[in-house]
Amino acid sequence: MASRLRAGYRLYFSSALASILALAAVAWLGVGEARGQTLSQLIEGAKKDGTLRGQWSENSFGGSVGLAEIVAGMNKKYGTNLKAQFTPGPDMQRLMLRIVQEATAGQPASTDVYLGNAQAMLQALKSKVLKPIEWGKILERKPSPEGSFQPIAPDNSYVTFATTAMGIQYNSNLVKGADIPRKLEDVLNPKWKGKIASTPYAAGLREFAMPDLLGREYIIEFTKKLSKQIAGLIRCGESERITSGEFLMLVMTCGGNDSVVLQRTGAPISHTLVQEGTVLHMRYAGVPQNSRSPNAGALLAAYLQTPDGQAILWKHDGMDLHLYPDSHMKKEVDKVRAAGGKVVVNSPQWLGSLKGYQEMQKELEKILREGAR
Repeated sequence: MASRLRAGYRLYFSSALASILALAAVAWLGVGEARGQTLSQLIEGAKKDGTLRGQWSENSFGGSVGLAEIVAGMNKKYGTNLKAQFTPGPDMQRLMLRIVQEATAGQPASTDVYLGNAQAMLQALKSKVLKPIEWGKILERKPSPEGSFQPIAPDNSYVTFATTAMGIQYNSNLVKGADIPRKLEDVLNPKWKGKIASTPYAAGLREFAMPDLLGREYIIEFTKKLSKQIAGLIRCGESERITSGEFLMLVMTCGGNDSVVLQRTGAPISHTLVQEGTVLHMRYAGVPQNSRSPNAGALLAAYLQTPDGQAILWKHDGMDLHLYPDSHMKKEVDKVRAAGGKVVVNSPQWLGSLKGYQEMQKELEKILREGAR
């Protein structure tokens, strides 16, 4: 009996080891193939993929209309015949969580290409759910590093494609000329008391409280003063509450890209960066390991780096990549630097290096909530 049990255990462990080695071999072959692909090979692979599935918020990157325009541009440029299939999805962090859960369950990814922010990419780096791709081999136009910021992940799992900059949003009919805030302290003018808003999650303030910006002590004191000025808390993206005049300003924003888009409709809204500095919220693209059309997904990420791809992003979502000399966002960032302001890039590495970030956010949120009562 004991000998039969030992034999059974040996057979079980041998089978399990064989399965693990087989999976590892498949994973390694997949990585090698992704790493070695050239642009021409990627295009040929995308032609076989047929369909490019995209999932993100309808308010991001132009939603279904934006994806259709991006895929049409890809087909024209690369000679592909891809069909766009868009599904509205949750916010960037929750979508990344979904991709991780799908990979763990052995299911195909909801989206063939992931487009998201630094926080989600930090999660992706930890879970290794994105395919390593040698972006340098497939990008016709490669973004250059800026200081310590690397636009391509050290493990090649993502590439940066757009920039938003945090500042102050305001109603351009009711806040004009010298009244437009140039410094953070400008919003503490008694004339704005009861007329401005902040966010329930302390957007901007939580980042400005970090040591490489204005620091904890300064921002805590500023937020206490700001809490006595605000009339309420609203979420980023609720711009109609600014254009309607319900609030004259939002201090601070998650980025001014929605203001750019709304201005084109004639809405009375604008966005300004303060002299003290700004935090650049980057957008990153990566291909899930379990993507059904990985070649098409990687090709979309490559297309977003082209002048045409950047123009589509600017048209639909008011953002492009400040690392390119001809970008709209570069002009905004240059103004801050010319004024002596600090510019910090919100990268996965930066977020991962911060100590006390979440605790600071909770402390600032509490101050703002108590002030908004």
